[in-house]
Amino acid sequence: MRRFVLLFALGLFTACSSSNSATPSGSGGTAGSDGGGAGGTGGAGGAPPSCDVHAVSGSPHFTDKTADWGLSDITGNRMIAVDLDGDDYPDLVVNSIGSNQRGTTDTPENMRTHILMNRPKPGGGRTFVDETLQSGYGAPRDSAQGEIRSTQLAVAGDVDNDGDLDLFSATYTDTSKVKSPPTSADLDCSELMLNDGKGHFTFGPKVAPYGSTGLPVSAATFADVNRDGNIDLFVVGWYSNYGFSYSGTQARLLLGQGDGTFKEVTNTAGLSTNTIGGYDNGSNARPAYGATSCDVDGDGDMDLLVSAYGRQWNQLYVNDGKGHFKDVGRASGFAGDSTTDYSDNQFFVCWCTVNSDPACPKNPQPIIQCPNPAGAYWNPGTDDQPWRANGNTFTTACGDVNGDGVMDLYSAEIRHFHVGNSSDPSQLLLGNLSGGQLHYDRIAPDKNGMIFPHPTAGWNEGALMAALVDLDNDGRKDVVVAASDYPDQYSLVFHQKADGNFEEVGQSWGLHHACASGLAVADFDRDGDLDVVVGSGTARDCGKIWSKNEVHLYENDASKLGHWLAVKLQGKGGANKAAIGARVIVTAGGVTQMQEVGGGYGHFGQQNDLVLYYGLGACQSADKVDIRWPDQKLSTTSEGVTAADKLVTWSGP
Repeated sequence: MRRFVLLFALGLFTACSSSNSATPSGSGGTAGSDGGGAGGTGGAGGAPPSCDVHAVSGSPHFTDKTADWGLSDITGNRMIAVDLDGDDYPDLVVNSIGSNQRGTTDTPENMRTHILMNRPKPGGGRTFVDETLQSGYGAPRDSAQGEIRSTQLAVAGDVDNDGDLDLFSATYTDTSKVKSPPTSADLDCSELMLNDGKGHFTFGPKVAPYGSTGLPVSAATFADVNRDGNIDLFVVGWYSNYGFSYSGTQARLLLGQGDGTFKEVTNTAGLSTNTIGGYDNGSNARPAYGATSCDVDGDGDMDLLVSAYGRQWNQLYVNDGKGHFKDVGRASGFAGDSTTDYSDNQFFVCWCTVNSDPACPKNPQPIIQCPNPAGAYWNPGTDDQPWRANGNTFTTACGDVNGDGVMDLYSAEIRHFHVGNSSDPSQLLLGNLSGGQLHYDRIAPDKNGMIFPHPTAGWNEGALMAALVDLDNDGRKDVVVAASDYPDQYSLVFHQKADGNFEEVGQSWGLHHACASGLAVADFDRDGDLDVVVGSGTARDCGKIWSKNEVHLYENDASKLGHWLAVKLQGKGGANKAAIGARVIVTAGGVTQMQEVGGGYGHFGQQNDLVLYYGLGACQSADKVDIRWPDQKLSTTSEGVTAADKLVTWSGP
């Protein structure tokens, strides 16, 4: 087989306090019922809202504070922001791209894996302290001195329900690079690392089959799919034989037993796929770059999404509430767009120069240098089929973007000029539950302003990671995209406007990071706005900009623009301790904002702070906070008026 080739003026804060002082922890209490969402303003009985959530006093600015945060010597581009020691400040886990390679402890750059603890800074403020060695996280099972275990991604969840976040530390094993006899790095496997509550880790039980078999793990997510109070693990992988087969490796679902052990239930859960063939009907295992879990249909259970590479159909597994799944990716419109036109695919045009086909243009004029022979990169019967006209999806981010109470999706895609319409663009998919059936309305980027720049005829779109977050405290979700690898790539910030469309503001806000590879968003200093950490790509043309995969932290100043509320949940009773899967709806000024506590998503394990953050604009309090807990009963609790500008912790019913 061929190789794969509103703004108020000066009197804005008439309903606000004059300062936005943050507190690192908040009062306890109980909180509510699952409700729908509405993105506009309004109030009971038509009464005008007491405040305007969407009113902020200007635009935020991001400042590169990498050195101040102690990150100048840290490299990597796969990162998560989670609180590992329970001090209510998010820490960083940073891994490096690659496979079958151990790090060494001689320099920070060579370590390849970092546990960075968010600590008080002498003289005031916060900084990251590298505690990788003290944490035990990177120690190999063979106890080799001076070496760091080969691991390329991590996601966090409390697998043993002891009140702290454990890590699934996964290894991407490229079997084509495994030596004979194998090296120690070749023998490193994906591992469960158990936390003692202070950010120190020991090996948990081996997670079969990943703990004893070298598999190319490319993404994972934690979710309690059967709501038994124990966190489960969904893992996806890459091609089974890259360059020679279109088939991927089997995605696997592992049910947590609550003690750090897991039981695989892939077959009985309805997730089995064909590892050889089945492309036409979509029954094949996908080569996947991302895994996401969220409640897409609002019924209280976590659904599973697979972000597929190779212009193959994405998969959306809807949960029946008992941990059994059905793929509705194609029926819902998530799998790919409806375009199957490949006439502008330059590999096809090249093929047409030496072959006759009714689909060929009358006088084919390729805009690339064709291979020799000219048709070498086009495979009739495969490349002209509908299943090969989809996306190279790296990340699927889940969140309620338009405020209607239904989860929307953003697909981050890599796309090239020479493949054209036969490859899907990065795109916003608005969830639609009208008529009782889940469907996604795909919004064309040129219709809503989420446009990738094409500065040259030979353009590329290198979207790797994405986050749906409110960066300016105006109560509307913005979209941050990390793009890398190719010329003219950088982080993009799509700011949501009052009409629901977007404008790209990365440069004016100070967040155009060249060749952004790696993305984590959290309020690291707990000052009331979301900061952004990015990595730096060095592949292809990005190597002309960065000599190493530098990690940069951009501090946000949006806390001066409007009010905010941060919500931390602690599950108890029948809900998992980390409350992953809980849905929190904050109502203020007649506007509702809905979010879920996530267990990791996207390309090589993205995970933002499990503390949920809500921009409140000119509202100095929330009128109500409703929580639906991820237990068997889907218990709900509710809290009344809650003052803004603080982190509040609530425990389950």
